[in-house]
Amino acid sequence: MSPPPEILFHRWFLQRFQPRTICTPAGDIYRPYKGKKDLATLPAPLESLLTTIQSSFNEALRDEKDIAEHVPHSPFYLDYIDSDIPNAFAFHSDDYSFIGITIGLVNVLWETCLRLSRSRQLANVLGIEATSGLDEPLHVVLLRIQLNFVVTHEYTHHVHGHLSGSDFVDEIGEGGEDGNLIQQILEVDADGYAAYHVLHHLTGVEGRSHAVKLLKLAAEGADTQDQRLFSCFVAAVGAYLFSRPPAPLDKRDIYELTHPPQAARMDCLMQRSIAWCKQNRPELAVWMGPRKFQSLMGAVADATWGMNGGRDWTEQTEFLRSEAGAEYFKKLDKGFKSLLRSL
Repeated sequence: MSPPPEILFHRWFLQRFQPRTICTPAGDIYRPYKGKKDLATLPAPLESLLTTIQSSFNEALRDEKDIAEHVPHSPFYLDYIDSDIPNAFAFHSDDYSFIGITIGLVNVLWETCLRLSRSRQLANVLGIEATSGLDEPLHVVLLRIQLNFVVTHEYTHHVHGHLSGSDFVDEIGEGGEDGNLIQQILEVDADGYAAYHVLHHLTGVEGRSHAVKLLKLAAEGADTQDQRLFSCFVAAVGAYLFSRPPAPLDKRDIYELTHPPQAARMDCLMQRSIAWCKQNRPELAVWMGPRKFQSLMGAVADATWGMNGGRDWTEQTEFLRSEAGAEYFKKLDKGFKSLLRSL
């Protein structure tokens, strides 16, 4: 009888990431990824939230419907990784399609959303009274959006065949220079498909009902609800990207990154999000104009300042507006469209 997926998940990390001795007088042993995280060791509120999210995702993944553009894949299993490194994984092993999120990444997302939920500037942009007592509910809504985005991003790596020829992909390598344009195109695809899924759920019956109840939007019209929820999505995903140190750019090394630089990634993600709006909520595509988007990102940058080392995206945006940056965007867009046609 085959071991349960949580055991196989744990074994994969023990086998894939060997312990190593770090340079201390005691010769301490360090293992970057220690396997499955025992959630019982976490504070009770966080344990409850993560357990609920894990159960709901695994149930949804078990009930996954056949979709034409999805490649054949084994059953899914999602779990948390015992590691302080902020990261997420998609990998195949033992006839399972695994998705793993480190506790280090959960902690970053928790802190990011906590800062957003306490930001008066963001509350003002969202149209929420700063003294309305919605800090905690907003924290929950934003955290769920971020976790949903991360999980669905890794899910896309599986169902769109991104793991072909590799045993896993991970999320941490944004600053690494061991990648290529093809890898970046796959990341853009994963972001875009994740945005479609998250927005579909957030504005659907179940996701809308939960968020509307938490944010006390029941008395608002459907259009206002959509605007608030879409704004929460943009703020949550923008904060997820902004909380990471920006990769330095020049025309020589941008094609060697494993992920697009955050400014480019956010631009591509918003293009896909607006495309979803045009198909499903056309009025939202008009409402979320450049001014509204900039006000949201300004509030996000202010709330999360310091988490990324105290650096903004100025250098990135300046490069991306240059001739070399325009050429990079052109190649990225061409490759992404070619990938979509192949699905």
